[in-house]
Amino acid sequence: MPSSDRNEKMVDNASDIKRDSFELLCQYWKLTDADNPTSHDIAFTNNDGVAYESGIVFMSDSSFLENPTGELAYGRFKLKGDSIEAHFDDGRKAIYTITVLHKDELILNRTENKHKSKLTYKGTNTSWPEANKNPFSKENYQWATKPKKPETDAEIKLRVKESVQFYIYYFNGFVNGGADNIDFTGLPGCLNWYQGGITIQSENKLDKKWISCFYSKQQAYKGRQILQDAITKKYNWNEKETNWLKQTVDVLQQIHDKM
Repeated sequence: MPSSDRNEKMVDNASDIKRDSFELLCQYWKLTDADNPTSHDIAFTNNDGVAYESGIVFMSDSSFLENPTGELAYGRFKLKGDSIEAHFDDGRKAIYTITVLHKDELILNRTENKHKSKLTYKGTNTSWPEANKNPFSKENYQWATKPKKPETDAEIKLRVKESVQFYIYYFNGFVNGGADNIDFTGLPGCLNWYQGGITIQSENKLDKKWISCFYSKQQAYKGRQILQDAITKKYNWNEKETNWLKQTVDVLQQIHDKM
């Protein structure tokens, strides 16, 4: 019957809208503006000279990370129409109302403990369909958490190897999203990225966020040396690959596998 066909089409459309909204939402968003912000929405530099920036990553398994380059706060979310119910692991709760959702822009009205904020985010054009391959998942980003006690050489090496895996996933997200460029602002690391090459920072210019991932500066230097020894080996750069992001992923995988 014609009416039945229309109803079926309406259901299909509704399903498509819901799926597309979820897929659009699941990327890395960088905060560009905030009306009536809280402390979580403000970029700052701490006493050690480490810069923190605000943003949010929604993941395909309905987990999320607030401030991936700031003070990390993980949680779970539910998308219901234009409303996002967020439950943080630390017990906080918030409701985000989506007013704008495009590939490049997300505007949310957030209510948390009766405090209302308007948040404007810029998209990074990233996509991680598999949550276990999202660099910002708890498991994949654990390497960036400062240990509470000194680590053995084997533990330091594992931390460094996991940092390489993180960047493999990070680059892949930009490849999956069709991004033309990649942004490393605020991320911990000690590598310099070039088209067709990777170099390492010197000790006297070592990223403070990299240092903060280790128990001490000395252990951070040791981690840097492990990575320097790894990247100075011979690797095959695919000269036929025109996308330098894909080219770099391939070499990072080779580095990871030889560590």
